[in-house]
Amino acid sequence: MNDEWETLNSDDDVVHFHQEAFENLPRTQIVFQLLKEVKKIWAKHCTLSASRVFGEGFECCVLIPGQQWRTGKIRVRLEFCPDETEIEDNLLNIKYQSSPLDDLRQQLNEGKN
Repeated sequence: MNDEWETLNSDDDVVHFHQEAFENLPRTQIVFQLLKEVKKIWAKHCTLSASRVFGEGFECCVLIPGQQWRTGKIRVRLEFCPDETEIEDNLLNIKYQSSPLDDLRQQLNEGKN
């Protein structure tokens, strides 16, 4: 596995879990829908508000090996790390030339303009 993490675009990117990741949630969702559900779960089980954890962040200190303590804020984001072996072996059978979602993406982009 590759260690290069990519921040997902919450409006456009779609996530599909190979197995059920969250009870009673669809396995395929647009990232903003998944974040909305994760925020609900967070609000139900955690004391910090979801808007602080996923948005503006909350104050903390961070210690990185070889450096001094630093103060700042921390927040939670969804990131994706591609598994290069699956792409190289073509196990996913994805054709990158076109996608059935291309028309939908184009309509959404035209709606934003």
